[in-house]
Amino acid sequence: MAPLALSSVSQMRSHVIALCTAAALACPGAVQALPHKKVTRDETTAGAVQPAVSKPDVITSFPQAPPAPGQPQARPPPAPGQQPPSAAVKPAVPAQPSSVPPRRFGRFDLDMPFAQLRALPDLRACADALSAPAGHADCALPRDTDKLDRAQIAWEQTRSGPELSALRLQFDVQLAPALTDLEWQLTRGWGPPSLEQLRRDKDQKFFTLQWEDAEHRATLEAQGPLAQPSRAVAVLLERKPLPLAGEFIALHPRPFPGFRVRWIRRVDWDGQLHALLWGTSLSPAQDALGESSPAWATQRNYVGLWKLESATATRPRRWKPLWERSTGGDDEEEPQRILYVDTRDVTGDGSPDVEVELSCETCGATADELIVKTMRAGKLVDLLSKRDLYRARVELAPNQIRIHEPEGEDDQGTTVSTYSYDRGKGTFVLAREERAPAPDR
Repeated sequence: MAPLALSSVSQMRSHVIALCTAAALACPGAVQALPHKKVTRDETTAGAVQPAVSKPDVITSFPQAPPAPGQPQARPPPAPGQQPPSAAVKPAVPAQPSSVPPRRFGRFDLDMPFAQLRALPDLRACADALSAPAGHADCALPRDTDKLDRAQIAWEQTRSGPELSALRLQFDVQLAPALTDLEWQLTRGWGPPSLEQLRRDKDQKFFTLQWEDAEHRATLEAQGPLAQPSRAVAVLLERKPLPLAGEFIALHPRPFPGFRVRWIRRVDWDGQLHALLWGTSLSPAQDALGESSPAWATQRNYVGLWKLESATATRPRRWKPLWERSTGGDDEEEPQRILYVDTRDVTGDGSPDVEVELSCETCGATADELIVKTMRAGKLVDLLSKRDLYRARVELAPNQIRIHEPEGEDDQGTTVSTYSYDRGKGTFVLAREERAPAPDR
């Protein structure tokens, strides 16, 4: 092969240099990709100024806009390591109770006067049952927007007259609202419930929701099959038992478990303080249910007269029982319950007397025993004591007590026994006994 001419080699070298120069000018990044000193990540970021990044766990100052007129000036941020004034531990603020006390549902209010309740047009059919000074009644209601079917009412005798203790408002089975709907309505007025319970029995579920304040308790009862939505059964409004206060705070009668004070009254005899106490084992709700309550047949009752003894050098003043009577229990041959207790001046001497009426298991609202007592010279005296009465109705008047007893089961008439107060004997004696025919005769 013949050697190339020198001029040809020089021309080819010039062409190669020109091509490389043109490539370098067209692709400047290729020149920077030539081998160079390796630099670590720390060296790269050491000299760079990083922008400030806000983090939630550190205190970062931000420029704030000036406050609007009328608003308080914001406090400057505290120095590092200094606790801000607002960071002091504050006591937990308790949840505020509902402004609406749980005592009213629809047209029924637990705090309404008993005379106003008795005058409601819907309770006209229960006028006779509601005329008693104390007791319970089961009244049918006309259909209305509340979808109620029955009202079960319990009331007690007080100084100012009868007072409601419980109202159980039962819904119509066909029209009862859904549990979720009624719970939502009640929560809007009474706030969240303080108690929620669920109980299952075979294929049924039972819900209990409660709201309460210092004086009232409301309970929503609901029921339904396990696989179906529950519906409301009843709304119960009851008065919570209040603890004894004042001079009665040291009085602690415990005649049986579950004892609840119906009422307590102050009685003064010869300047000496006494207390007449009436209690039961039934709750206001069980009292409203009456004979339909499972606890009705096993209820226990108590009445007692206590005396406040003055303090001595060896002991403080204390309450001492003078007379007590309990009913119910397994040891009682013929179960009784205390039907009525009251204090009034029957003898006309200006001093209060104690009247107690007791009823048998099947007597209903009638009495089978009457006790009338008083205090003389520091001793308890029986003014009248009558046992084995038959479905008696008792009337007390000044210096007179009348006892009405029906004759037979078919309303064949009534025997009226009148007792008058004999001041010489200091007791009531039988004045006359007469027979009154039946009203339809």
